[in-house]
Amino acid sequence: MSALTEVFAAIAREVVAARDELNRLDAAAGDGDMGLTMATAAGAVTDLLPQLDGQDVASVLKRCGGEVARKAPSTSGTLLATALLRAGRAAAEAPTGSTAAQLAALVNAAQVGIQERGKAVVGDKTLLDALAPAAEALRLAATRGASVHEALADAASAASTGAEATRSMRPKVGRASWIADRSVGHEDAGAHFVALILTSAAKHVPG
Repeated sequence: MSALTEVFAAIAREVVAARDELNRLDAAAGDGDMGLTMATAAGAVTDLLPQLDGQDVASVLKRCGGEVARKAPSTSGTLLATALLRAGRAAAEAPTGSTAAQLAALVNAAQVGIQERGKAVVGDKTLLDALAPAAEALRLAATRGASVHEALADAASAASTGAEATRSMRPKVGRASWIADRSVGHEDAGAHFVALILTSAAKHVPG
């Protein structure tokens, strides 16, 4: 496997391993099935990866996004697919090469796509509360000339802090807003997921 597909495979394994924890967090404010959905998405990506070996970043992201859309067509699966597809589009438009600046552009595109699709903003207790600070951390890392590994480490730390901060928030969108009191004291499952994948990426991308 190429370095890129190896990183995707490693992230997918950690998502599958976190299935029960994601379900537990989602049960505080949702249907309690986010872990199952994301494990299904991870499995679909894992099965696809052998076909993607050697392809460029844009192609890998787009193919993974399309596969997630087909195999995990729930709310969270659709948002993940949107993030991957938007990032893939940005990768196709960006200069070639794996740099912190390119990574920042991809995550920013994913964030914009999720905001447009999910009609949420930072502070609504969603995955954006982890993704937005991660995107900003990547932008700052790129500005100072950090490596991709350093930038991912910064993004993972920012996402983890953002996810932790959702414990005190009340959800404002979707089904979770109907039972907002029940979710107080719990991390948002989507924010936890973002922190999980960025932490995994930072761990598996070479320094």
